[in-house]
Amino acid sequence: MEALRTWAICVAISALAAGILWLLTPKGSVQKALQALIAVFLLCAFLSPLFTQSETTLAWVAPEPQNAPASPELEKTLREQQRRAVEQALTQQAQNVLADRGIEGAEILVQTDILEDGSIEIVTVQAMLPAGDVNPETIRAALRDATGLPLERIVCDTN
Repeated sequence: MEALRTWAICVAISALAAGILWLLTPKGSVQKALQALIAVFLLCAFLSPLFTQSETTLAWVAPEPQNAPASPELEKTLREQQRRAVEQALTQQAQNVLADRGIEGAEILVQTDILEDGSIEIVTVQAMLPAGDVNPETIRAALRDATGLPLERIVCDTN
């Protein structure tokens, strides 16, 4: 951060010196030539960190988060909301898979559980398919491919 501050001060002083020099020059062709020289000088002042040999790294360190101890009820509510969000996302994903195959009116039931470490386990994804020319095993395989769940956790039944 010190290198950035030093560079900013040098640029400001260079700009101030260039401005004073420009004001002191007589009008005319000399001022135009000096104006070009001042422009090159300021450009060099701006680009000087790129040409220096020192290995200055500008690193930003994120401040440590201030974690207040959460109440058990708050943590339980948060985990329950996360569990419901996972269930809704899986339900929507299963409905999309079925819709892609032209199956409408299927009932999707997703069962999850919150483990002791706070992670969410997907117990089963159950699809109640409408009666008709629907192969439950094909749908199970499609749901497995879409969700990444093992076949043991995917159940497909027809009404």
